[in-house]
Amino acid sequence: MSKLILTLISLLFSVTALPTAADPLDYYRILNHLDNYGNLDLRNKPYTSLPEGIEIKGNLNIAKTSIKSLPRGLDVGGSLDASNSELARVQKGTKIKGYANFLGAQITRWPGGIRVGGYINFTDTPLASLPPRLRVRGDLSVIRTPLEALPEGIIVEGDLYIGGSAITEFPDTMTVNGNIFLGGNQISKWPINLTLGGAVAR
Repeated sequence: MSKLILTLISLLFSVTALPTAADPLDYYRILNHLDNYGNLDLRNKPYTSLPEGIEIKGNLNIAKTSIKSLPRGLDVGGSLDASNSELARVQKGTKIKGYANFLGAQITRWPGGIRVGGYINFTDTPLASLPPRLRVRGDLSVIRTPLEALPEGIIVEGDLYIGGSAITEFPDTMTVNGNIFLGGNQISKWPINLTLGGAVAR
């Protein structure tokens, strides 16, 4: 009988230790999802938030999660994958050394003061605004977003993809070091000062 009771108690503790359907992620549970290279893989996990000020040496994967906001002071030493997540807000001061993939996420605006070291993918998001003089250190995709305008003075160090967005006019000054892929969008106003390193594909 005592053996049965001990078994039931151990089962109870193992069940209560599991994350619930709406659970914040604390520093102790982070250790369960880190690999030897410092990558934090939370894809499809039932967490709703990350601790403030968290630093991740490798990549951060929150794809297909219910995380709606990235914490203040987030520092990602690799890349961020938030594709098909509920992520809607990225805080000023966020640092991402690699690329940032928001494909299918819920991002509506991108504030200034966020550092991303690679491409930024906003494809299939409700993105409606970008900050003035935005600099993207790789490709920028706003495919199938409601975005109506690119910010004045934008610099894209890679390719620019706008197909299926609401963009019909370009700002007076813009720089694209790669190619511009219009994806069928009809542009009625082109920049007065356009620096283009590649070609325009309609």
